[in-house]
Amino acid sequence: MGIRGQLVLLVPGVVAIALAVVAGVAVRQSNRDTLEEFKELNLTALEALSVTIATSVAQNDMAGLDTVVAHATERLKGRGLVELAVLDDDGRVLAHSNPERFNRVLQDPFTQQAIQMDGAVWAKEGSVLRLGTPATSGIRWATVTARFSLAQMESVVDEVLRRWAMGTVGLFLFIAGALFFGLNRVVIRPVAVLERTVQRMGEGHLTARVPPLPGREMRELSEIVNRMASALQAERENLEHTVADRTRELSEANARLERLAVTDGLTGLFNHRRFQEALHSELLRCQRHKRPLGVLMFDVDFFKKVNDTMGHPVGDELLRRLAEVLSKDLRQTDLIARYGGEEFAVLLPETTKSEALQVAERMREAVEQRVNEATTWGQAITVSVGVATFPEDGETAEVVLEAADQALYVAKRQGRNRVIGARRA
Repeated sequence: MGIRGQLVLLVPGVVAIALAVVAGVAVRQSNRDTLEEFKELNLTALEALSVTIATSVAQNDMAGLDTVVAHATERLKGRGLVELAVLDDDGRVLAHSNPERFNRVLQDPFTQQAIQMDGAVWAKEGSVLRLGTPATSGIRWATVTARFSLAQMESVVDEVLRRWAMGTVGLFLFIAGALFFGLNRVVIRPVAVLERTVQRMGEGHLTARVPPLPGREMRELSEIVNRMASALQAERENLEHTVADRTRELSEANARLERLAVTDGLTGLFNHRRFQEALHSELLRCQRHKRPLGVLMFDVDFFKKVNDTMGHPVGDELLRRLAEVLSKDLRQTDLIARYGGEEFAVLLPETTKSEALQVAERMREAVEQRVNEATTWGQAITVSVGVATFPEDGETAEVVLEAADQALYVAKRQGRNRVIGARRA
């Protein structure tokens, strides 16, 4: 075979192989990155969901648990969710995206691993991604597992590979035709220059360009290769911008999920988890600086009667109104949370016992006056309040909180609609 025939096979072959290597590496890395991003995004969603699930299981609210699973299933279908399950420690299904699987026992290896592990687990099984995470609220109450289909992601990868293959074949045929009809012995040296440049591009140096070459054919070929390199460079830059945008979107989504994880969905106040975190953090600060801290525990008097006589929607509206009234006169440094059910809790930094009692009395009066102004709840709405302070009523978060809770019970026993301060034994 002559030099022209050898070049017709050699040069296009080198270009095609280099492009195939670049394509293979790029697509494989993109596939790994996409899978990792897909896993982290859905795992974050499951971990946020597990907080609500743990609360429902802890309160034995199976109806609420089914509602949470149903809403989550509908929301995550767009991400390829196939199955969502909540399991107890024996693998028994407490709630499932498919109601027919309720109360079944799942004993497959992944499920058992998810139940036994203290953190999140995942596994890729063919075209399915499996995720599992514990549902904890103080303690572990259940395990959440999910299956996500990877079919859509894999189809995109296959399409990219097909396009790369077609582009590589087309480029091979074009260069081979140009070499067959235009190359001769006097262009061997320019071809060597061209080959070295293309090899550098195949190694990832997409800023490399073919220098001006003699002859119309070689000049045109060098322009084609340079345009190809520019296109690849632009594509890589676009990919980097896309990755940066997706990373920013993921960070924003994580921030939203974090807010959801510490917020009560009904009242918009902080939830029990955020209150406990703030209590421990604030108590450490008060211990370090020798400053007082007030803790108020509120309970709505005869709230069950509102639900029983007026219905749960009215009860929910009452809780929202209470949250609005209780929050109105607090300082920016104070923190109010829905502690659970019809109970609310307030942290008052830099507040003594007498000051905390005054704040509690103002809030009790505000509830009695404002909550009953324009809306009929079926009864007059009042609250009972227990007040405790650090360090007067305890030197740990648990002791202070228990003192406020006991004071609340005393207020209930003494007739409700009153503020009682804790008395340290």
